[in-house]
Amino acid sequence: MKRKSRLLVTIGLASVMLASCMDPNKHALDIGAPPIIDGKTITAVRSIQSRSFETLNQESLVQASTATLQDLGFTVGEISNEFGVLTGSKERDAVEAGQIAVQSVIVVLALLGGSSHTPRYDETQKISITVLISKIDEKSSQVRVFFDRHITNNLGELWKADLITDAEIYQQFFDKMSQSTFLEENKL
Repeated sequence: MKRKSRLLVTIGLASVMLASCMDPNKHALDIGAPPIIDGKTITAVRSIQSRSFETLNQESLVQASTATLQDLGFTVGEISNEFGVLTGSKERDAVEAGQIAVQSVIVVLALLGGSSHTPRYDETQKISITVLISKIDEKSSQVRVFFDRHITNNLGELWKADLITDAEIYQQFFDKMSQSTFLEENKL
């Protein structure tokens, strides 16, 4: 019994000594530093997510945004003309042949090794969009868009969730948005 107590005390002291040698999380200490997403600063991400539009009032921009979402295949969820907010989403297939092939090889290797493996691979993804419209001055407003996706695996589990930061996707949205604002502005 005494030997067990000494062993536990020794392990406890060793754990404390090892823990005290660790460096603190430097990112946690950088409170004022902007976060980095996919190698881009938050300022760079914000610049691809935002565009200014002139002459249209907020309600017209909400209508143009709604038309843009629908043109891009999104189902519009919530709309608030008063606050300049709207949301939408769409589901897409996320199955990749490479993931299934790798999981199949792992299953075979596990069986040969006398074990088992439950394959997991991307199955569906839900892409969500949030559009925020804010007034800059009497003649212009800013539109900021956020795309994110949630990937579910073949077992129905939420597998991955991330903010989409691909500039091309945002550019496509704003190109369509420019067309919609033109149509809305000219009542076409």
